[in-house]
Amino acid sequence: MTKIIGITGGIGCGKTTLTEYLKKNDFMVHESDKVVSQIYNKPKKKFIFFLKKTFSNEIVNHNKINKSKIAEIIFNNTAIKKTLEKHLHKEVKKSRDVFIKKNHKNTKGALFFDVPLLFENNMEKNFDVVLCIIAKKKIRAERVLKNKKFTKPILKKIIKSQISDSERKRRSDIVIYNNKTKKDFIFSTDKALIELLK
Repeated sequence: MTKIIGITGGIGCGKTTLTEYLKKNDFMVHESDKVVSQIYNKPKKKFIFFLKKTFSNEIVNHNKINKSKIAEIIFNNTAIKKTLEKHLHKEVKKSRDVFIKKNHKNTKGALFFDVPLLFENNMEKNFDVVLCIIAKKKIRAERVLKNKKFTKPILKKIIKSQISDSERKRRSDIVIYNNKTKKDFIFSTDKALIELLK
């Protein structure tokens, strides 16, 4: 039977490195963030209507969504943040269900799902196994800021909005640490995969 495995961890912990390694080794991986990016980059009328209703008409200009403005608003308004997340989670769940249906006869014996906010949204019950990557906050911050995806203040707010590593460890089935080199991380990943696919 195919195992449904959830991958999670805080921002900058190494989820992308892990999913790339899995895909390279012919495992099927569903990435929540990619689904969300697609929703924003190729917005359907329903999503545009939702954004205008939830935020304002200025958020969308000629089908282009002002993501930085949305980020600024949601980090200062918990109610709007929850409304947006609820909408996106529904869409991601639909995509995940289609992915499982399409790949349930996967010969590798496992389907992987990269879900950054898996614990924050109490989604453990959706997976047979939850695999969590843990890395020190300082290391995670260095990685994220190096990629220049976020500013320090935004990163601080993201980390604050996510659950603690001690909570992640408590709720995970398998924990992989990623505080050293990429080589060390891959070695730990291989050990975890052997355990997972027994």
